[in-house]
Order: sequence, then structure tokens, then C-alpha cells
Amino acid sequence: MKFATVKYLGRRYVGLVRGEEFVPLEYISRGLPDDMLRLIEEYDRYEPVLKAGLGEAEALCSMSQVEYLPPLPNPRSFRDFMGFAEHFENCKRQYGLTVPPKYYEIPVFYFSNHQALRGSGEVVPAQPSSHNRDFEFEIGFVIGTGGKNIPAEKALEHIFGFTVLNDWSARDIQMEEQSVGLGPAKGKDYATSIGPVLVTRDELMSHLCPDDPQRFDLKTKLTLNGKVMRENNTKSILHTFGAMIQRASTDVELFPGELFGSGTLGGGTLMEYSRTEYPFLQPGDRIEMEVEGIGTLVSLVG
Repeated sequence: MKFATVKYLGRRYVGLVRGEEFVPLEYISRGLPDDMLRLIEEYDRYEPVLKAGLGEAEALCSMSQVEYLPPLPNPRSFRDFMGFAEHFENCKRQYGLTVPPKYYEIPVFYFSNHQALRGSGEVVPAQPSSHNRDFEFEIGFVIGTGGKNIPAEKALEHIFGFTVLNDWSARDIQMEEQSVGLGPAKGKDYATSIGPVLVTRDELMSHLCPDDPQRFDLKTKLTLNGKVMRENNTKSILHTFGAMIQRASTDVELFPGELFGSGTLGGGTLMEYSRTEYPFLQPGDRIEMEVEGIGTLVSLVG
């Protein structure tokens, strides 16, 4: 199923995408919550109601008429990893640096601002205190079943669903704070865009790689102002989603509704290119991040 949180004629709705139509949860059953976090927390209870009622429920409108909000506007937390080695290697190469060997051994992450989420198609004003504004093309996934010390080989069972994620980055601020051995923090907490939908795990299980069921084979495409910057595939990930969950849950309890970021796909940020090829973001820029099976997250710079 594909869940979305939208605004239509001035009112917010939580619902499902059915083909090209939007069906609010309240049209399926009055007993369903109007909040994605509550739905995720008790999904075992609500899933049979959704599956039984979706086919006959009346649609509110077409998807072309809605304004997308973050599909999960209020996650419990947000951890962002660095799962794709190509991205890290490209960034280091731009500055004549090498990747620390420890990166290849453990999936590292930082906590970002889970209260600063934006939806697909939303204009994100350029960060006033930064001159080197960037984006990062990632896969987002949401914990559906909590747990502690979750092994990687069992971790996919704990994922509720997937979305597309744009980790907006102020590179000048990021470099300043990381120069003292901490961060990123302030260089990342201004905004994060997710969407357009949250796709349940079962929808993507057919895309698992047959020879490596920890990796998803999903084509991706990044477009900037109508020009395709890079096509890639999620199967190029080094540290898998399962490994990320294992790392995050070590000695710590995870809870339903926590948001994770995969880290940037190779070629998925301006920082990996020269400034003559791709300057940093300017007002009016349009970024489109497309992931097979999920959709296209549109981000606009104000």
C-alpha cells in the first residue's frame, strides 16, 4: 500500500493512493486514525480493515489535485546513515582526501531534526546563513516494529515502509562544525524533504536481489532543472538497511515511527561534482529524485 498525507481544499488528510486517486482513511472506516504515526504504531490492528475496505471506498480526489505533505510528518526521531560508499569516496576525492578505513567496517549515522520535514513539491527557502546550499538523494525508511539488538538478517521485518528523502545540506556550515571533530549538525537541521508517499515493505519485497536478499534492486534517477544528473540503483549500497537497523538497535530500543536515511546515493549531491560543472543551489532550482516502486520527490529552492 502507498500512504500519503496531503492537503486538499485547505484540509489535511491521511490516506491511501489507489491508482491515480486519493482515498482518505476516514472514507475506508471511521475507526481508522487520522495520523500516520498512530497508524504505524498499531498497524497489525488496522491492516485488515484497510485491505478489506480500500477497494470499495469512495475517492476524495485525484492525486494531481492534492498538495503533498510529508507522508509521516511527525516521526519519533531521524537517524541519517552513510550507506553508499561511492558518495563518500567521491566527496573525499574532491578535496584530495581518503576515506577512513573504519567507514567500510561499520554503518555510521548522525541524528538530525525530525521536526523540520517538508513535503514533495514544497518550496524550501534558501537557508539564509549559508552560501553553499546542497541536496542529498537518499532512501528513507520507517521502523514499524520496535526492538533491541536486532540482527541484520531479521531487520527488514522491522521496516514499515519506504520513501524518498532529500537531506538538504549547508556545506559551508557543515565544514566549519566538522573541522572540530563533531557533526554534521547545524549544517543539516534546516530542512529534510520526504515523499511523495510512504510505501509499505511488502510492495518492494519482489525487488530484493535474488543473490543477496539484504539488497533492493531499485532504479533511481536524479534530475536538476530538467537535466538528468545521474541514474543509479539502490543495490550499490555498501551498508544495507538491515545493517543500519542492527547498528542503531545495538543496546538501544527502537520504536515504531522512527525515520532512517540511507545516506546519499553515488552521484546524488552537488558536492560530488566540481563547481564549474554544478554550482551550489540557487533560488528557482528544481530537484527531482525518482525511485522505482516509490515515486518522485520534487524539491524546489525558494
